[in-house]
Amino acid sequence: MARTGSTSCYLAIAVLPIVAFRLHAPALQAADSPAPDVSALVLEAQRVQQADAAAWRQFRFSRGVRLERLGAEGRTLGVEETLSEVTPVQDGFDERLVRINGRAPTPDEVENFREKEPFARHYRTLRAGGAEREEEGGYSLATLLRLSSYRYTGREWIDGTECHRLDFSPDPDHPKDSLAARVAGAMAGRLWLTVDGAHLIRARATSLRPVPLTLGLFSVRSLDLDLEATEVAGGTWLPRRLTVVSDVRIILVGQVRRRVLTYSDYTRVADEEAASRVESLPS
Repeated sequence: MARTGSTSCYLAIAVLPIVAFRLHAPALQAADSPAPDVSALVLEAQRVQQADAAAWRQFRFSRGVRLERLGAEGRTLGVEETLSEVTPVQDGFDERLVRINGRAPTPDEVENFREKEPFARHYRTLRAGGAEREEEGGYSLATLLRLSSYRYTGREWIDGTECHRLDFSPDPDHPKDSLAARVAGAMAGRLWLTVDGAHLIRARATSLRPVPLTLGLFSVRSLDLDLEATEVAGGTWLPRRLTVVSDVRIILVGQVRRRVLTYSDYTRVADEEAASRVESLPS
């Protein structure tokens, strides 16, 4: 079983109840296609993911966020939704709120959203290669995978694209002396890398056990991730949908939340257009 260093994927994790992994096709390993070296494959995937992450700067896109508070048996107790248009600019991203909870936003809501720059904050952390925490105790995919062991399990076709499938699980030899290590030590799942290019196009992860985080007062009882990516241009893959469900307990109070992020309408933006947008941003 191979180990790897930090796997730089592009998305942060939020939270959702544990669900079984969905296999979209049986594993098909061609007789004349020997299994690749797992360590070399993961190292190449790290390099490719850095390039794909950098490609966010080349596209305008729509970003939808749906946050659900869940009760017993998955019943929805409350929903918050936003839809924004994200455009790269010279010094970051312009994030314009388009809809909030099914209605047009007020000017103040538009301005407040732009100042919070939720996508830009995630992007900066992603490019820096660090672990990212979100409001619900979510963690970046890189954090969950960097301390794991990998096993090659063959090839599968995902939406017409041939992929290598790697199963990952906690590395029993790695010390659990940090928060990231404790989280990674409780997660297992699968990821799919394109045979042509080693792009990450799908990932499934689920927690195997609760994770104590802060002196036993704060713990993640369960955490699930479901990521799908799409080819937005030749040789560039970016996220299409990320669903995260978490069951977080703070002292004796439990919070179950499902967060669904969708990315659509990718449109390449010329460098000169991005630069000109800077002047139009509010000071």
